[in-house]
Amino acid sequence: MYIFPIIDKFPRYEKFALCSQIKNCVFDAAKLVIKANKIYNKKPIMYEIDIKIEELKFLLRFAHERRYMSHKSYSHSSERLIEIGRILGGWIKSV
Repeated sequence: MYIFPIIDKFPRYEKFALCSQIKNCVFDAAKLVIKANKIYNKKPIMYEIDIKIEELKFLLRFAHERRYMSHKSYSHSSERLIEIGRILGGWIKSV
């Protein structure tokens, strides 16, 4: 939920391109987490979640380089993604 107010501030011409990709990536990752919680063989889905997190990191880095995000917002969202990655890594090891 943290990222949505930030991307709402992106320029209008990026609303349907970069913003849509970021939102889709967040929603896809959330859907995969739900799926991983419900199925028996979790590891393949967890690796897909990891890929989505990496995609999201790339998209946010691109937005920061284009100066659509402040440095503070970028660093805070990057820290959150790193923490999510750590949690996911622990989840993968436990399976």
